[in-house]
Amino acid sequence: MEPLPISLLLIAVALVAGTVAIHTLGSFFLLLSFRRYWASANDRAVYARLTASLTLVVLALLVLHLMEVALWASYFHQKDCFPDLRTAVYFSLITYSTVGYGDIVLSERYRLLGGIEALTGVLMLSWSTAMLIASVQRVYSQFMERWDPKSGAES
Repeated sequence: MEPLPISLLLIAVALVAGTVAIHTLGSFFLLLSFRRYWASANDRAVYARLTASLTLVVLALLVLHLMEVALWASYFHQKDCFPDLRTAVYFSLITYSTVGYGDIVLSERYRLLGGIEALTGVLMLSWSTAMLIASVQRVYSQFMERWDPKSGAES
């Protein structure tokens, strides 16, 4: 087995760094938007508004992940790892999400990148899970404040 070229390791580092950069910027924007949204919410928290805000958080996180998948897929497409962009996106989405059907695989030269993309996807999905949990906790705290008899709010 031939040793892994340093250039491929550098590419892996660049793809991981790009993925983290997308997630960092998107997460910051999402948290800032969510914070502003709740700071401006003077009316009582109602189910529809809470559901809408959590739906927006989930959709925003999905968009972030799709952008990250697109980053990896564009590299695979640029390197002609797959016959077309659609296949590269499909492979990248399945790999990033760790579903890993195995119906499409990278050539031996690029195979390590598939594993690194999967590990990166796990970390980014975990990060998003933490953000979603924080959002849900924020929403639940609105209900708890509303239902707390000590707060003087109506039940």
